[in-house]
Amino acid sequence: MNISIEAVQFVDEAFRQDVLHGLAQTQKAIPCKWFYDEAGSQLFEAITKTQEYYPTRVETRLLKTVVKELAELIPDLKVVIEPGSGASVKTRLLLSSQPSLATYIPIDISAEFLNGIAQQLQVDFPHIQVTPLVGDFTQLNIPANLHHETGSMVFFPGSTIGNFSPDEALALLKSFHHLAGEDGWLLIGVDSTQNAQQLLAAYDDSAGITAAFNKNLLVRANRELEADFDLAQFAHQARFNQAEGKIEMHLVSRVAQTVTVAGQPFSFAAGESIFTENCYKYTREIFLAMANACNWQLAHVWQDESESEFELFLLKSSELAV
Repeated sequence: MNISIEAVQFVDEAFRQDVLHGLAQTQKAIPCKWFYDEAGSQLFEAITKTQEYYPTRVETRLLKTVVKELAELIPDLKVVIEPGSGASVKTRLLLSSQPSLATYIPIDISAEFLNGIAQQLQVDFPHIQVTPLVGDFTQLNIPANLHHETGSMVFFPGSTIGNFSPDEALALLKSFHHLAGEDGWLLIGVDSTQNAQQLLAAYDDSAGITAAFNKNLLVRANRELEADFDLAQFAHQARFNQAEGKIEMHLVSRVAQTVTVAGQPFSFAAGESIFTENCYKYTREIFLAMANACNWQLAHVWQDESESEFELFLLKSSELAV
């Protein structure tokens, strides 16, 4: 279960390249996958417990009501693959309710955090083989020896699909098709909420946890890339882009300043931002059109009707995508 040094080194170098490339763009940007070092992963788990951040609360409630039905819909489920697994909190509902489940493969970019979670899961579910994989889940293939011929399901909760633009989401859904394999399944959470006030509160909570989560990117760059970001000179900002149906997260420079990262200087104007995350809120129609284009067919959908427009989709693979 130990994670290789080579995998960790690959992630470290990829972080350096992405930050240097992103800060050199006209709209400075750092990919949101780099939020999730150990500290960032812990901060995100704290965000999911805030009153304002409804997606986790709603999706957990949905999962609790559907896991029994899921066991009936997929009685031969053998493998669950979770890209971007984080703390695997919601996954425990699956691990404890699917009678045929034999293997759980969590994939995360934070090696230390992933290893700790995987070790605890192995203790709690000794009858299931827990095999963690460290890395960027958009670029990973599952080793063939971990696959069953049938009965594999990709689990992608949290409306994480919203972190990807439509073109990126299409590529990801196609990748998931290959991960799940022939006769595979995809259980995915999608948030289509368009209430601007609710969304802005969810991504800028009153306790400031989301702000700390966003700024942790700068903390990480200071620690790992010998950067000299002054956190007090950057402000967290959530913006609702109504035209594109998404929330954006930014780190806004309060003053004109120059920051050095890995020996390279980057100038900021007052008010200039680092774009750190997209959160698209895809409607059911748009999401299913993307899924169908990647040879996923709708098997079932469960919808929250209490406080949001969050939906949980179960998709079945058809002919393998090319």
